[in-house]
Amino acid sequence: METFINRINPLKDMLNDSIRQWNPWWADAESIKQLGGIERKSLKSLLKLAALRHIKDITGIRRAGKSTMMYQVISAMISHGAKPKEIAFLNFDDAGINEASFDEILDSLDKISPDIKFLFLDEVQEKHGWERWARTLYDTRRYKQTFVSGSSASVLSKDIGRVMTGRHISFHVWPLSFMEYLIFHGWEKFDIGYLESNKSKILHYQEGYLKDGGFPETILKTDAEKKIILTNIYNDILSRDIAARHNASYETAKLVSYHLLSNMTKEFSYRSIATAVGIKPETADIYTGYLKEALMVLALDFFSFKTKIQFKQNKKAYCIDNGLRNAVSFRITEDKGRLMENAVMVELARRGRDVYYWKTKDGKEVDFLIKEGTKVKELLQVCFNANEPQTKKRELNSLIEAMKEFKLKTGIVITEDKEMEERVSGKTIRFLPLWKWLLCSQ
Repeated sequence: METFINRINPLKDMLNDSIRQWNPWWADAESIKQLGGIERKSLKSLLKLAALRHIKDITGIRRAGKSTMMYQVISAMISHGAKPKEIAFLNFDDAGINEASFDEILDSLDKISPDIKFLFLDEVQEKHGWERWARTLYDTRRYKQTFVSGSSASVLSKDIGRVMTGRHISFHVWPLSFMEYLIFHGWEKFDIGYLESNKSKILHYQEGYLKDGGFPETILKTDAEKKIILTNIYNDILSRDIAARHNASYETAKLVSYHLLSNMTKEFSYRSIATAVGIKPETADIYTGYLKEALMVLALDFFSFKTKIQFKQNKKAYCIDNGLRNAVSFRITEDKGRLMENAVMVELARRGRDVYYWKTKDGKEVDFLIKEGTKVKELLQVCFNANEPQTKKRELNSLIEAMKEFKLKTGIVITEDKEMEERVSGKTIRFLPLWKWLLCSQ
């Protein structure tokens, strides 16, 4: 009996120590301010959801800032009157917490801080059976609010959807938007007059954003440090969110992701991937799905009012973050036009737009077609150098063709820094700088 007790107590001690380490505000309420970092622009939207009793599941690509968002919610709760010991944070990447049973976790929480009202569960996909446990906590009203976060969109969406229908609300965390990128670099004013008068500085930061992307921990790091951080994020996604999660091949995931990121903004088919990396089309389909579920790759569909045509067409590949793509893909040029197009695609996805690409049978293509309800509402063309005559003619011809097809009077060309309007073939073409579109056209 004594041997058994001696074996159990260290496990309980490890659990208690881990819980205390992840909740430093219990001892010092000011510590949460250091953990929260710079406030994300989307925090207000998440705080609005906190008024609802539903479980809040926070999803996003690995290291986009989900844990930090949780800390910022905790900080807001404390600043609005919640007592620090009413809030508990558990990270299931911590072995001391993960190896304990759910009953042991609740027992330890009750003994350490019996007045907990708000529960935060981080990296929750690492704990098997978490979704039924969270549902039980919700149904029994054990806590006033429960937040959960996870890196894998597939795990959260499938598990929560199956077990917690009607009990949860999803909130997605993206890498930094361009506005957040500027804020993280100390930018404070965003009125149009100030932006216009500081355009040269904006263009400097725009170039950095297109090259380095928006993962928060890369900000203010050297190029060498950014490369290491982004490569580690890439490898973590492949090994933990794909290989380990799906019992899949790390090498195959790496080959498929390398091909898609190296050919970002281009069309792909599962057969073309298979030919390029030496696998079967069925395998290419499966691993592309894994990359989409891990939120590394965004796939854009061709637009047609007929779904059977839409499904037969190739998709276009985009990456969740330019910096991630630049750190790990094969490139022989700066690809500024493709980096701009990718940034626009990510921003459209961040804004929740229903977006597609479109092209004619003879190859005239529009980068982004935006649909609202049953109607096509907007067409966007991305052109790095709108001053080059041949490039401008090609882009405008495609845009005007689409405007005629969908009966739109206005089309937008997003440029590096050109702003003007032109009337072409009875249509209005607005040329808009990328920075202005990212910051001002919400």
